[in-house]
Amino acid sequence: MHGYAKQAAAYGYTGVRGLNIQLAVVSTPLAAPVIARARLRKGSTASAKGAGRMLAQAISTARAAGVEGRVLCRVDSAYYGWAFVGTAIRANTWFTARMTKTVTAAIASITEDEWVPIKYPHAIWEEAEQRWISDAEVAEVPFTAFTGRRKAEQVTCRLIVRRVKKLQRLASDGTAQGELFAAYRHHAFITNSTLGMVEADQRHRDHAIVEQVIAELKGNALAHLRPGLTQPTPPGSPWQ
Repeated sequence: MHGYAKQAAAYGYTGVRGLNIQLAVVSTPLAAPVIARARLRKGSTASAKGAGRMLAQAISTARAAGVEGRVLCRVDSAYYGWAFVGTAIRANTWFTARMTKTVTAAIASITEDEWVPIKYPHAIWEEAEQRWISDAEVAEVPFTAFTGRRKAEQVTCRLIVRRVKKLQRLASDGTAQGELFAAYRHHAFITNSTLGMVEADQRHRDHAIVEQVIAELKGNALAHLRPGLTQPTPPGSPWQ
């Protein structure tokens, strides 16, 4: 947002002055995503604020629309917390939520023979290394989340980890040094689903569906939000 008249405009974690949108999207393998809930919040609001209530409302909307099957709730690391996971459990739904760095010890306990190679039917863009990847390895270990909370709120679940071999950097003269040992980038998430390990990883990666919806909104409707009004809107104005 430009100017100071827009209510709630503020600087967020991106360093850009604007508003903070929160969306809950419902989709199926055969149906395009539909926005079930949306909030336009203060620009400096934390991403996960109100996540529990937002999820509860989205699930209620899906059920009211006739959804009777199993609901899988997917979010990225910004929403990892008891508010989201607890709401999913109370609603008797499955959840997948990306973990924080606290999983390092659990990942280190995975032995080499536990990793299962997988190949993607479609290449995936690796943002950190700016390249497309088409294969990786997956493993899982039992995990207890939220151990810092009271016993009733600790969640016994599955920690599923996908690792991708890091791309070796070239030397300053453009040559490649021989590999001494393999280095990997790890992507971990927790889940309570009963899906097989490989399928659970595939389903979790579908949380990017909502990212595309957000991108489309930013390029269309949200891009045309009026910066603000310094005077009352005149009758008949298209901004009413």
